[in-house]
Amino acid sequence: MDLYQDETQADDPTLVGENCHIVAESDEGPRGSSLMSLDQRDSYKNVILLCRNHHKIIDAQEGKYTVQYLLDMKSVH
Repeated sequence: MDLYQDETQADDPTLVGENCHIVAESDEGPRGSSLMSLDQRDSYKNVILLCRNHHKIIDAQEGKYTVQYLLDMKSVH
């Protein structure tokens, strides 16, 4: 899925990606079991840009999409 929609003759371009946390904002969220502080959880290092569909999939399938998996994915991109 695209994270960016090009401009049209009538409209400006738009970003359709979502900022997603690799380690959840709270301990109760997906991949939330971490020693990271709340400030660290909102840092650039802990955020990845995803489309809405993949954001849902990644948060629902924590066993497959581990913190390390997501960090590696971010590094490749």
